[in-house]
Amino acid sequence: MFGYKCTLQTDTEVITYIMDYLLRVQGLTLGETASVIAAPFWSTIAAKTDLEDQKKHTYLRTMFPSLLVTGPFSIVLGFDGGLMALNDRLKLRSMVVGEKDDKVFIASEEAAIRTMEPNAENIWSPAGGEPVIVKVKEGAFS
Repeated sequence: MFGYKCTLQTDTEVITYIMDYLLRVQGLTLGETASVIAAPFWSTIAAKTDLEDQKKHTYLRTMFPSLLVTGPFSIVLGFDGGLMALNDRLKLRSMVVGEKDDKVFIASEEAAIRTMEPNAENIWSPAGGEPVIVKVKEGAFS
């Protein structure tokens, strides 16, 4: 599909190709890409009070219906300058995010975050399909 050949035949490979296609080939933003693969339900889109937001989500669901990932998933995608974490829109896979100072932790459960940082200050569970986008400060990596 779209010129990609899945040689490993895994869901991870398929999601990687979908992300590449939407971000690199189509030029979508990270948030828009998240809205394609973990798209809100049509009823959620129809209930939006912000008409521009409603139009945007309607467009994305209409243009890329075959790229909606319907099974359970939780992914972390690295990009130049940061990362994005996302789970399926039904939240069939858990994902927890924690913060401490200038660090962000992403795991499947709070215990894993507490193991890495016992004093994590802000721990939350993003809603299904809600992307967590983390950008590193310039100069953080050399």
